[in-house]
Amino acid sequence: MRRGIASLWHASSLVLAGVLFFLFVLPRWFELTGQWPGALGTALRIVCGVLVALTALPVVLTLARTRKPELGTPALALSLRVWSIVGHIAAGVLITGAAISEIWLDLDTAGQWLFGIYGAAAAIALLAAFAFYLAFVAELPPPPPKPLKVKAEKQSRRGRGADASTTADETVAEPAEDTSEATEDPDSDESDSAESADTADEPESTEDAETVEETASEEGKLRNRRPSGKSRRGRTRGGVATED
Repeated sequence: MRRGIASLWHASSLVLAGVLFFLFVLPRWFELTGQWPGALGTALRIVCGVLVALTALPVVLTLARTRKPELGTPALALSLRVWSIVGHIAAGVLITGAAISEIWLDLDTAGQWLFGIYGAAAAIALLAAFAFYLAFVAELPPPPPKPLKVKAEKQSRRGRGADASTTADETVAEPAEDTSEATEDPDSDESDSAESADTADEPESTEDAETVEETASEEGKLRNRRPSGKSRRGRTRGGVATED
């Protein structure tokens, strides 16, 4: 059975069962107010239960079609269809059994239990219907993988980090050159200072030589002079020495 036909069959039978459930199972206002006889309500409740159970037929046919191994149906879709069949049948059995039991049971004493069973059956039927339609979603192929943008971002970040490292190396290299030039400059300064010291020493040496010569000449002059404490003595013609 095709997917469209199975979905239409299931939806139509489920809607019809829901209408019967609302009118004759819960809350059954017309029967409780006395507008409709109880026998009609009991019969239609049984019909509602059978209809809910028969809603599993399109699910069974769809499961038989998609179970073929060559189709490669996912296991999740198959399990959802199986549980949908179980849910529809269980809900139909609960509704039918509670409707038949109302023939011998009094609503005043067992009414709350019967209504609880009807509510549980309705919830199970809805879950089974959702499982049937979710099985079609599970059959869809997975979406194509998205391009990995994270790696591109990482590469761009790495590129930025490499650029930053190269710029940092350049900035480190420039101060290194400056320091090398600075180290060369003190050497030149030292050589200049040494030359200036040599040039300064030369005048000092010449000045020292001049002072030595001057002192030597003065000593020579002093040696040629007589001591001031001694008086000159002269001799006269008579041979008598006289003092100046």
